Amino acid sequence: MTKLLNAWTFGFLALLCRLPFLNKGYGKEFDAWSNALNAKIISETGNYEVSRLPGHPLQEYILSALWPIEHSPWFFNLLAAIFSAIAVGVFYDILKIHQIKSAVSWTMAFNFIPVFFIAGTYTIDYNFALAFILLAYRALLRASYLWIGIYLGLATGFRISSVALLLPFLLLIGWRNWRAWLLMSLVAGAVSLLCFSLPLYTYGMGFLDFHKPPFHGWSSVLYKLGLGIWGLPFLIFLVASAWQIFKESRTQLSLAHLQGISFRWFLMLLIALQLFVFIRLPFKAEFFIPAVPFILILWADSLSERWAYWSAYLSLTSLLVLGFDYDNPWRGAPVQEPAFRFAAGGQTIYCSLLKGPLQIDQGKRAVRSKTVERTIARLDELAPSLVTAGWYWPELVLKYPEGPHFIDHYSTKEEVDSARAAGLQILYLPEIGQQNAIIHGHNLLLETGQAILEP
Repeated sequence: MTKLLNAWTFGFLALLCRLPFLNKGYGKEFDAWSNALNAKIISETGNYEVSRLPGHPLQEYILSALWPIEHSPWFFNLLAAIFSAIAVGVFYDILKIHQIKSAVSWTMAFNFIPVFFIAGTYTIDYNFALAFILLAYRALLRASYLWIGIYLGLATGFRISSVALLLPFLLLIGWRNWRAWLLMSLVAGAVSLLCFSLPLYTYGMGFLDFHKPPFHGWSSVLYKLGLGIWGLPFLIFLVASAWQIFKESRTQLSLAHLQGISFRWFLMLLIALQLFVFIRLPFKAEFFIPAVPFILILWADSLSERWAYWSAYLSLTSLLVLGFDYDNPWRGAPVQEPAFRFAAGGQTIYCSLLKGPLQIDQGKRAVRSKTVERTIARLDELAPSLVTAGWYWPELVLKYPEGPHFIDHYSTKEEVDSARAAGLQILYLPEIGQQNAIIHGHNLLLETGQAILEP
């Protein structure tokens, strides 16, 4: 009863501290607004389509079912906050099973890790999947093999890469318990297949494709794996304490049903597997979220209570101060001084001493929405046009559904030529002309069109 109460308490606190940050639209990501637009389309047409390949069917089903009832950004974002709270409560339970003495500090540290906290404030599926991954791991520690399969299958229904975690789970149990292997695998496979039945029916095996944006370079990848996940203070904490993980394990995890690889090797394999998944598509720090709680478990298993005490404070500090962003009027949050600036990857980057990743995320969401609202006001003054919206596309379509303009995501050469032949003006949103040239390999937008807004 005490364990349950504590887990619920941590979950409630995790939910409570996210509530003030749910209002500013569906999120800063294209995918967040795409999820909302997709829910509207499915609800109104009755026909299933993916929000983006390979599909995230459980979230798509849930949001489209809720759309006619309530679809405000606050409500949709609340769902992510609730699943984040579940993940935090289950994480605390896992630490108690591992007999981690500083479970309170490490749970607070987990709650405030910037990438995880922020993903629980907008309409995205990362923390939905993570909650079920952690439920599956807790079931593994409790030898509940049927529930391991169910939870992993549900996690896969939110993010297809979750199914890969079945491998380290099986190796931790050991090959002697083949009945558990069989049960877990069959149930996880059946639940995953059931979740993806509509994508499979609608697209065939083609649903396994995925969006492949241009590679931004290894400096961007390293930023996402470091500052983009942890923030500066907590990243320094991890680096400073890393030598401790090579010491002997402090956790006494003597569970008779775990007869495979050691607990340490299990954690390292799981983290390495997630690193491989991330490196294959290294476009967002959020893709590494499934590894975050297991990295913290590895550190918690190695560090003393004094280190744990600092982990909670530095995690919160990483969320609230020393945030990095583009010094860019379209993609960056407004700069709050004092800040220092430097060049990286052809961009000017700033670090604000008093504004952290959370405030920067809120600022980016506001800037994005303001750009769309200015665009709508401008479009109301213009004759029918081809408008290439790029990463603003789903938000613009949601907010301007009845306009006389043809609003395109990105425009091929044929689409631009056709629009010009029809006498349409060619317009594009800020920075989208250059991005369209990268994606489709032509400069027609830049040569024949014009930016709809100026800074």
